[in-house]
Amino acid sequence: MSEQRNEAANIEQRYVAEQNDEEALVEGLDPAKPREQKTTDAVAASGDDVEEHVDEMTDPER
Repeated sequence: MSEQRNEAANIEQRYVAEQNDEEALVEGLDPAKPREQKTTDAVAASGDDVEEHVDEMTDPER
């Protein structure tokens, strides 16, 4: 394989891995799952900086 094909294959594999990780996080938010199977803490930790943005978007006076 050429170097470009190897690089494209590597990029594709990283993309697939990222998608799988995101899907696992989203599936872990299912309210029907027991607490120990949820990913709520992991998702909250990765998005701690968004709270200010949410407040800005929901505040009618801004």
